[in-house]
Amino acid sequence: MSVIPKYSNHGPRTTDHGPSFHGCCLVFVICLLLLLPLGCSHTGPNVYVRKGSDQSTVRKVAVFKFRNSTKAAEASKIATSFFMAGLVETGRFQVELPGNIRSFLVGERIIIRTGVDLDTMNVMGKRLGVDAVILGSVEEFVGAAEAKRAVEPSVFISSRMVDAKTGQILWMAQHGRKGDDYTKVLDFGKVRSVGALTKKVVEEMIQTMP
Repeated sequence: MSVIPKYSNHGPRTTDHGPSFHGCCLVFVICLLLLLPLGCSHTGPNVYVRKGSDQSTVRKVAVFKFRNSTKAAEASKIATSFFMAGLVETGRFQVELPGNIRSFLVGERIIIRTGVDLDTMNVMGKRLGVDAVILGSVEEFVGAAEAKRAVEPSVFISSRMVDAKTGQILWMAQHGRKGDDYTKVLDFGKVRSVGALTKKVVEEMIQTMP
């Protein structure tokens, strides 16, 4: 007659082949908890907010196409589009249509190269009812396949909100991220697309607006 072995209730069940399944799970969870903080060490945007300004009165904004300081031709278009969409999603701002901005500049025979002067903002404020102007620059935009190898996406953007009446900077931020900055554990959370990374960078910048 065979005898079925009995296991003690005073300790974990083991076999001759190694630790039990529950023991392995416990070790794995501990390892995850130890590794998790390592993937959350990134810093937030560098932000400036003008003291004493009542920014609750800023309702309608005009977003000018961001200046492109990178080699990626699409960088400016992508960053500007995400910024406009992000402002609308807040529910706080009304964003002027790009077509209306172009029509205004053509009508006034204004060519935008590096910035917008105060006179232009004043006239735009009156014609289009704009309270503030959003200007920006894409300083880094890396992520496409280069030399037939995968490249970690990297984005750096600077932006500022300028009062259309006074020309004062109400808000300004600089922010950069790499795809690995969002990695939590075992490559989970890593951002692999430069477009997705740009969206995250822009969202984190807009969240700092007062």
